[in-house]
Parts: sequence; C-alpha cells; structure tokens
Amino acid sequence: MKKFNIFILLFISVNLLFSMEIDTLKTKIRHYNLDGIRVIADRPQETIGAIEVIEFDPILSLPETNIAESVEKINGLHVSTGGKSGSTLRIRGFNNDQIKVMLDGRPLSGGYFGNVDLNTIPVSDIKEIRILKGPVSSLYGSDTMGGVINIITDSPSNTSWLKMGTEFKRNNTNKSYVSSARDLGEWDYWLYASHYHIDGFMLSEDFVPTNTENGEDRDNCERDQWDLQSKLNFTLFDFHSIGFQAGYTFMDTKEIPESIYENQLRKFTDWKRYQLSTLGSFQLRYNLTSAINIYYDRYDDTYAEYNPYTGDMYSQWPSNIKSWILGAHQKFDWEITGNLDSSFGYRFEKESYLRKDNGNYPDWFGNEQLKHNGFWQTEIKYNSFNLTVGSGISFFKQNGRDNWISHFEPSAGIYYKNSLNWKSSLAFSSNTKYPTMHQLFSSSSGNEDLEEERAIKSEFNLLVPYSLGFFSGSIQQSIFYNHITRLIEKVGGTYANIDQIDSYGYEISSKIYFVWEHQADYSYLKYSDDSNAELLETPSHAIRFTERLDLPYSIKMEYNASWKDVRHTEENIDLPAYWLHSIYLNKKIKKYKIMFGVENIFDLNYEEEYGYPGEGMNFVLSLEGEFF
Repeated sequence: MKKFNIFILLFISVNLLFSMEIDTLKTKIRHYNLDGIRVIADRPQETIGAIEVIEFDPILSLPETNIAESVEKINGLHVSTGGKSGSTLRIRGFNNDQIKVMLDGRPLSGGYFGNVDLNTIPVSDIKEIRILKGPVSSLYGSDTMGGVINIITDSPSNTSWLKMGTEFKRNNTNKSYVSSARDLGEWDYWLYASHYHIDGFMLSEDFVPTNTENGEDRDNCERDQWDLQSKLNFTLFDFHSIGFQAGYTFMDTKEIPESIYENQLRKFTDWKRYQLSTLGSFQLRYNLTSAINIYYDRYDDTYAEYNPYTGDMYSQWPSNIKSWILGAHQKFDWEITGNLDSSFGYRFEKESYLRKDNGNYPDWFGNEQLKHNGFWQTEIKYNSFNLTVGSGISFFKQNGRDNWISHFEPSAGIYYKNSLNWKSSLAFSSNTKYPTMHQLFSSSSGNEDLEEERAIKSEFNLLVPYSLGFFSGSIQQSIFYNHITRLIEKVGGTYANIDQIDSYGYEISSKIYFVWEHQADYSYLKYSDDSNAELLETPSHAIRFTERLDLPYSIKMEYNASWKDVRHTEENIDLPAYWLHSIYLNKKIKKYKIMFGVENIFDLNYEEEYGYPGEGMNFVLSLEGEFF
C-alpha cells in the first residue's frame, strides 16, 4: 500500500502543477481533439466513468487485419498469441475469459473455454471500438469483471455501392475482402465477405532455434479463414426500427503454433462460428424508448493431435465440441425530466455445449448454464455534474446444482466537465465473472460447485485539453484499485475458488500537436505483496510512442514504438523486455486508398508468451477502392 500511496501523491502533484500553469493562460485555452487518436469520449449513457475509444479514420487504410491488432495499441491492454486459445487479451492483468467482448452491444460467446479469439474477428467497416478498463456499469450485466470491449460497426451511407480491398504480408500472408452497403431511406443493408490466409509468420534473423524449430518461419501456424457477414435494417412508422444480422466464419484448417520447447503437431479442423441476431428499437412514448436484442452465437470445432514421427492420430483424439449461447436483452430508457434519466431491463442467457472424443467422452455429453440478470440505472444531471447510480441482481444455475446462486452488482460514478473542457470521473463498481463451461464440467478438472469470481473496482480519471502558444493537445491520467476475490485456479488438478488479489496502477497518455501529432503512453500495474497470486504474462511497465505527420503529396505517415517490461510466466521464467518499431505510409487518391508499412523495423527477436517468439520484420501493402 505504501507504493500505492506514493502514486496517489504523484498523481495529485502532477495535476496541481499542471493546473497552476494552465490557470495563467485561461484566455488562450481551447479544446483540442486529434483526429484518429484515442480519446476519452463524452460518456455514452451506459458508462459510469471514463471510456476509451479507438476511432477508425475513413480516410486511412489500416494495417490491422483483426480486432486483436487494433486493441493492442490501447494503454493498459496487452495482446499476445500462443497456444490453443489463439490471441490472449489482458486488461490491467485480467485475462481473456474475464473480459466481455461485444459487437454492437451484443455479447460474443467465448465458447466452451470462455475465450473470444480476437484473431478470428476481422476488421470490417468498423466505426469505433469502445473500451472500459475500469468499473463497469450495471447495464452491461455480469461477466464484466475484467472490463468490456464493444465493437461498433459503421452505418451504411449513400455514397457508393461497392468496396473492395486486399492486403499482403510476407510468407504468403494475405487478406482480400469485398463489401456492399447502401442507405436507401426507409431501409439499408450491408454485405461483407473476406478471405484471410497465412502460411506461418517469419521469425527474426537473430532467432536461435531449438531442435524442434527451423529458425525461419513459425511452424504449424497455417490458417485459412473465410468470413461472411450481413445486416438488414428497416425504419417503421418513422419512430421505430428493426434489424437483422447474420454471420458465418469458418476454417477447414486452423493450425496451432507449437512452443519452441515442444515437438508436437496440433490443429483445429472444421472450425466454424455462426451468429444470428434480431434488434429492435421502439419509441413507446415521447420520453420512453425500448430496445430488444435476441441473439444466437455458436462455435463448432474439432481438435486433433498428431504424432510428429508417424503422422498417426493419437488414440485420444479427435475431440469434438459444439458450444452455443442463446440470449435475450430487453432495455427501457426513460427520460423522467431534462435532468433525470433512468434505464432498466432484463437479460437472459443460456449456455450449452456437447462434447465427444475417444477418451473421457466416447458418446456425446453435454451440459448447460442459465443466467438471469435484472438491472437498473439512474443518471442525475446538475450543471456540470453527472451522478450515476445503479445495480444489477443476477442469478445463475447449472444442471446438477440444487440452488440458484444470486448476487448484487452495484455501480456508481460522478462525472464532471468544467468550462475549460476538463473532464474527470470517479467511479466504483462490483463486477463478476461466471465460471466457464470447461471449469464447471470438464471430466478431468471440472467443479460444478464453483462460484462466480468477483472484483470491487475503483478508478479516477482526468482529461485536460490545453493550448499553450504553438502547442495544443491533452493529458489524460487514470489511477485505479481493484480488490479481486474467489479467483478460479486448479488445486490438485481440480478447479476451485481460492485466490485473492489486490491490484493497483497508474496510466498517463499525452497527446501534443506541434508541427505534427505526438503521443506518448505509459502504464504501470502492481499486485499487492499480500496477494495470493503473482502478476503473470503482463508487464508492470509499458510505454508507447506514436508520431503522425503529413508528408508532401498528401501522404500521411504514422510511426509507432512500443516497449514492454519483463513479464513473469507460470513456468517461473522471466521473459526479457523488448522494443518494437513500425512505420506506415497512407495516401488517398479520389476513392482509392494505398498503405505501405514496415513492422518490427529492426527485425528483433522477442517472446510474446513463453515458448512463442513474435514475428520478425514484415512488410505490409494494402489497397482499397470504392466503386459505383
């Protein structure tokens, strides 16, 4: 706690010093937004504190091929690629299965293991990505202990009918996509299709291979992914709307990269994901609206392990898993007065799975979990202050458990915006995470008596825009503290609620415009000395620098340099700190966009996870055009 108190004093001192400097220049201060740079947005209704946003600039072609590559630029977020789960996302030390990932407000299923692989979610006509790293409003429901990522897709326009693009990297890595979207007044549509292929990314030249690694490209890493998505929306009687969404993503083969300390071949075959949803928005009265969302999300896959010497399948495999989630979400928004709003509603989800293999599951075996969540939230506006309070009450139950488990999830936040456009928020919430289907029902390690994990989270944020002569920009700071209980870990090979963690940290992001745009991010995360667990896979310190400038001939350049501190692993090994440098050039010619980039410019060797080296230097070329 002594270190935490020191950071509080440092936080206050920096802001007092900065405020004295600003007070001398009040007549010059103006609000400044840097286009395309992450900002703390004006709060949407569903938040109780700060929300960080990745804005997708429609003028630029981006190097990202999936959501994982997009969100890793956010301060306090860390993405790595390793074993079967593909991408591993961590927010302030919380893991994949503790983070709720949403698409246009609809939760995405994490399947049997609870992990949403962000590598399999393509970047396609996305307007922005909203990220909650701290306390989470009760309106988001349960399973938000680690935070929320909400991917917001763009609305169709009436400027063109067709968009096509392609992207190339080394080692036969390529992505091609086509989309058609149009706003036709009373209705609109969006169709999207893409194909992504990778033979396996190239390793750096100074990578020293083991006996099981060739030292050139990443073995057993081939992926061939197809993605089909569609949306159809109608306006009814001028005041109501209804929409339908459907998606299908599939891979005949999704190879799993092996650790450089292993000698095995593994892969998924017949990997599929289906998504269906219906959304409706209705104006019930002049001050009362209703929104309903019914959704179905399903994963099917076959996991296989092969003998690398004989090519034969091990006797225990393949393992077949079919997992799905069926949910409904009803929400009412009531504007009681001009300064008083209230939201309330109900959410239901049913998670189910079927499993079969040649080992513990010779016949199809399944189970299910039911979740119910009622919620309300009230927002009071008074001059420059907003006070938000709310709570959810949740119940969950699985087959074989006699009683329902219930709990409250209260939340509260104060938001303030002064005449100088300074924005600050102080927020608190109690958020939970239900056990995954694997943790509950696995024949080898499951425990059907598990209870939900819980985190009591608090956070203070301050965003200060400024203008000092030739300098304009903003400074954003966050200080947070989390008390986490009933964490699920294995004890003697069986999952149990055992661990308790207190974590705290500090984040600062500075954005400056002087000749061109400059950005610097720093994050610090620490577990208290009396915690039951260590900080694993996440660096205590991380730094990122970004430079954006306009070159001759209307070429836009972006340069990124990021550093991650030493990371501890479950194997009791420390991964070395490393720097990565990348540069991208963008140019738009009428309705065409061209992007060229070089990633990991200095071709450095580094490990994202223990035994999984990152890729070496890579070249990126992207082309996109609009037609008709």
